[in-house]
Amino acid sequence: MKQKAEVLRVVKPGYVEVRVRRMSACASAHNCGSCDHCSMMENAPEIVVVAEDSVGAQPGDTVTVETATSSVLGAAVLLYLVPFALFFLGYVIGGALGWSEGPAIVLGGGGFLLGLLGAYALDRYRRKNQIIFRVTAFGGV
Repeated sequence: MKQKAEVLRVVKPGYVEVRVRRMSACASAHNCGSCDHCSMMENAPEIVVVAEDSVGAQPGDTVTVETATSSVLGAAVLLYLVPFALFFLGYVIGGALGWSEGPAIVLGGGGFLLGLLGAYALDRYRRKNQIIFRVTAFGGV
């Protein structure tokens, strides 16, 4: 995923601190001016991250940063889809075991909580192994 960023400072040779505005996932697919979802992201919070710098960026420069799309999408799937999938799986298993609706829902809730624990574990892992940002060019996307 490519994003526009502003260089804040040089952390050490080969690494800079950049400010990146979070953007919607559909921003690269169309003209954002006509999209309601993209217009809501105009006031999205900015994040400050350390990025690998191979172009020699200096404070104040506008640069393009890239991240591996697969790592971002993988985190989103784990956070949003897995808990709900486990909820429905638990509910279906409870029904297949002949349980009434109440206990099947409780089993589904257990699956949902298991999915949230997985997301929490991912968050702990990502704090140690953060998504890598790389400065790839001067100028914005």
